[in-house]
Amino acid sequence: MVDMNLAKEKGFDFGSATKFFDAEVPHKGVTDALDPNTTVPAYMTAYANPKVIEILTAKRQYKAIAPEVKNGDWSTAYTQFRALELTGTATPYQDYDANGQANINTAFPTRKQYRFQTTIRVGDLEQDMNAAARIDLFAEKQRSAAVLLEIEFNKAAFFGVSNVPVYGLLNDPNLNADETPTTGVGGNTWALKTADEIMADFAKMMSKLYERSNGWVDANSALTLVIAPACLAELNKVNAFGVSVKKMLADTYPTMKIVTAAEMATGSGNLAMIKADEIEGQPTVEFGYSEKYKAHSIVRETSSMIQKVSAGTYGAIVYYPFAIVTMLGV
Repeated sequence: MVDMNLAKEKGFDFGSATKFFDAEVPHKGVTDALDPNTTVPAYMTAYANPKVIEILTAKRQYKAIAPEVKNGDWSTAYTQFRALELTGTATPYQDYDANGQANINTAFPTRKQYRFQTTIRVGDLEQDMNAAARIDLFAEKQRSAAVLLEIEFNKAAFFGVSNVPVYGLLNDPNLNADETPTTGVGGNTWALKTADEIMADFAKMMSKLYERSNGWVDANSALTLVIAPACLAELNKVNAFGVSVKKMLADTYPTMKIVTAAEMATGSGNLAMIKADEIEGQPTVEFGYSEKYKAHSIVRETSSMIQKVSAGTYGAIVYYPFAIVTMLGV
């Protein structure tokens, strides 16, 4: 038989009752207590928990990968930055010649602004009915609009915008081709590889990063590893000495931080990316925007209100493609 005090500790309070009775066993003198004897409506004895459990969408991680930067405002059509290359030659010195020449090459890469919007509609009756449930309907719909805009920012940050010169971190045309994983005994994906085989993939990616950067990325450079959430568990695999991949990464690349993003799980397999965070103080990549949340006028109709909100993005602006290496199929 369940102890009454234990039941109370668990949140089941039956007032002055001292013990439980088995419903299958008849007990003299308790028949009346088991019969319904109240006409109180059920809703009057219900407890309305003030906690609100929000239905979640996929986590938006782009801001954990690179910084955001404002470019102009919503009236700006394009954003443009200057790329400058120092060129020239030096020759052996002679008094009577003027050989050798210092020069520069310039380019002006351009990204178009992509503007997007959503609308908020609230009816008078709808608002009053929700107010009875202590829900500020207009405020909650404004918050919903902000989340919708943020979802679009996140999508553009990774994949750009179709049919518009707005590129994402995973499809910028200036990025190098994906590396292929090293061959493992059981298979090439991390789920099938040993800890040491996974580390071989990291060694391959870092070798490419060092090679392409010509010294601009070194052992002291701040790095960001971006992987699919499912790959995070594989970093807990241990080698023959009981050392996990995560521990080996921390020891080998102490300046590397790890970020998971659902977008790294692609239809062609899981993608891993290692990015040098900056080169000589300049971020390797920035996510450009014009407006994060532009609230337009609230329009009053006969028995409702409507408001448009908009935003603008330039996607991912990759300044140093050589400082990013990706591997598909991990």
